[in-house]
Amino acid sequence: MQTFKRICIEDYAITAENGDCQTLVRGSEYITSVDRGGEVTVFSTFWVKVPVHLFAGARQFTGA
Repeated sequence: MQTFKRICIEDYAITAENGDCQTLVRGSEYITSVDRGGEVTVFSTFWVKVPVHLFAGARQFTGA
């Protein structure tokens, strides 16, 4: 699986129906998936799909 390290440029939070919350913090680096139609999956506490525009740049972390 190809993954990328990306820097978050905007604070963002998403809450699941069960109350679980994933917060992305501006300036923090996250491991993400390939951009698929303007969304990436963030691999953190939970795996969540978020808009790619929340991140600046991408550096390959693992190859395909």
